[in-house]
Amino acid sequence: MFQFLRSIALIAALTICGETAFAQSGETSASFIMPSCQEFVGPASRKGQCSGIVEALVYAGKPVGICAPRASTGQAVAIVMKYIDGRPAREQENFIALALEALRATWPCKKTP
Repeated sequence: MFQFLRSIALIAALTICGETAFAQSGETSASFIMPSCQEFVGPASRKGQCSGIVEALVYAGKPVGICAPRASTGQAVAIVMKYIDGRPAREQENFIALALEALRATWPCKKTP
C-alpha cells in the first residue's frame, strides 16, 4: 500500500515539476483542496483528500526533494496550510505543486557534492 502511495506521489511530483504552476480552477486548485486541510486539523470527518496528498508527498521523500524528520501528518498539513494561506493570490494554482513547494521549503534535502 505504501509503495503504491509513494508511486502516485512521485508521478504527481514529477509531472508538476515539469510544468509551470499556472492558475487553475476545479478539483486540482488549492482553493478547492484547502477546505479539506482545514477540516483535517479541525473537528471534521472529511480528512482524506488533503492529508492523503500531503502524506504521499512526505512519504515520497528524497526523490521529490523532501527530507522530512519524523513528523506527523498533522504537522505536515499545518505547514502546507500556513504556506498556502500566506499566498492568497496563488490559491487557484495546483494544490500538489504548492504543497510540494511548502514541504521542500520546510524540509529541503541537503545537496551532496
